[in-house]
Amino acid sequence: MSVRKLDLPSILKRVALTARQSVADPNVNNPAVADPFDIPDPVMLVELAEKSSSSLEWLLYGDRLQGTEPEALTHSKIDHPPPVNLVLQQPVMVELRKFLSGPMLTRTVRNVMAGWTPAGTIEEAAAAIADLAAGQAKEQILPRRDHINATGIIVHTGWGNAPLAASACERLLESAGATPTGAANAQSRAEACDRMLCALTDAERSAVTTSNAASLLLVAGALASGREIVVAARDLVEISEGVRIRDVLEAAGAKVVAVGAANCVNIEDFRQAISSDTAMILRSHASNVATTGYVEHVANAELTTLADKHSLSHVVNLGGGSLVDLAERGLPECPTISGVLGDGAGVVLASGDKIIGGPQAGIVVGKKDLIDQIARHPLARTCRPGKLTLAALEATLASYMSGQAWDAIPTLRLLGMDIATIRERACALAESLGKRGYDAVDAEDHAQCGGAVLPGVQLGTWTVRINHPKFSEEELYALLLARRVVTRRGQGAVIIDLRSVLGEDDPRLYRALGVVATT
Repeated sequence: MSVRKLDLPSILKRVALTARQSVADPNVNNPAVADPFDIPDPVMLVELAEKSSSSLEWLLYGDRLQGTEPEALTHSKIDHPPPVNLVLQQPVMVELRKFLSGPMLTRTVRNVMAGWTPAGTIEEAAAAIADLAAGQAKEQILPRRDHINATGIIVHTGWGNAPLAASACERLLESAGATPTGAANAQSRAEACDRMLCALTDAERSAVTTSNAASLLLVAGALASGREIVVAARDLVEISEGVRIRDVLEAAGAKVVAVGAANCVNIEDFRQAISSDTAMILRSHASNVATTGYVEHVANAELTTLADKHSLSHVVNLGGGSLVDLAERGLPECPTISGVLGDGAGVVLASGDKIIGGPQAGIVVGKKDLIDQIARHPLARTCRPGKLTLAALEATLASYMSGQAWDAIPTLRLLGMDIATIRERACALAESLGKRGYDAVDAEDHAQCGGAVLPGVQLGTWTVRINHPKFSEEELYALLLARRVVTRRGQGAVIIDLRSVLGEDDPRLYRALGVVATT
């Protein structure tokens, strides 16, 4: 078999010309012109053409030319990677062009080739490299986030915290454009939030930060930097990911004086710890820990009296504090911001994205002189939330102002959902699944509030426990997750808990399970 000698300079010119033509007019429907990211390495192209006796045109333009792949190319064994354009033309890579640019895909393919061991024919190698490259490329694609939370944990921090109210979502979209804030005498979003927070909590003034942890850092820095904060040892819990309350306070420059034991603390412990260097008494509700048995703490009113006597700041960190009294709806008691302020606390902190049901934000309310001092501190600038957070928060607070929070805010709706309604939905779902070949059983169960709120409290719920003859428990869980339904596993089954699923999401849930909703 004779081997054609190819003129490398000529090939380089043709490749460059092809690239220029593609870039100059990418909309021209010319099958003989490659996309810019399809241009192969010219040196590799020459070597491949010589070894396979394939035409340069076919290697350069692939399936854009009439005719089929040469027999020699299909079956020739190779000792080097195939051309990049051949890999990019594999179906799995073509599909990814909807999500990633040509240069991104080309770079991914070349990275895979760098560690690839030559094997098989060119066709087999191209397919194998394409599969590996596609796997890496998919990790760079923006994932969908519209999952249904069927875990039974209402405020699931692993899946985005509290779902926002429809009005908050609308406000987010509205604020994404150009809006008259800070211009034409328009009220700023921060001012709107301050006005509503004060009205809802009877606070003298308020501030908003990016998170409750940021609020704690800011307050400690503004009121106690370089001085002592007296706090119960049992309140110094870990927040998340290895960060503890002590770490946050010390990062602000304060010295932490822990008093009492891990389970008990009394007013005398606080009184004895106060010194001339003390600036603050901190009461932090450990809402992510449930303690039972021999436990004791000091009431907020007692701490306020002690703090006032020594001219100290009394700060209460509620974590997941509430703007409404859950007990009025027959739910477990949760400290309210207004209630703690009524006990005399100077500053109260709470999370906007837990029971309150808004965006991730830190809410700081209290006496005007203290909040003014906090707002003037340099850390306030670093903890200031952006307009999207404030937009979602002001819409959330507006629902409380109008008295519609229990109907408008998903977190409160799910918490207050009637158990009879949940059971009715679960029975209907189990019946529909049974007709589609599932082994589905509805059963009474217990759910959680989540979000480090109401620890240890079990909420009544009704679940559907499912199995499928074609899938294992893990496979069924993974299948539903791929269809954007987050469930939980237990007792050899996949469990769908409707306590954390809004009724309007039932049609999506049914479709993910391959059934048609009965309502």
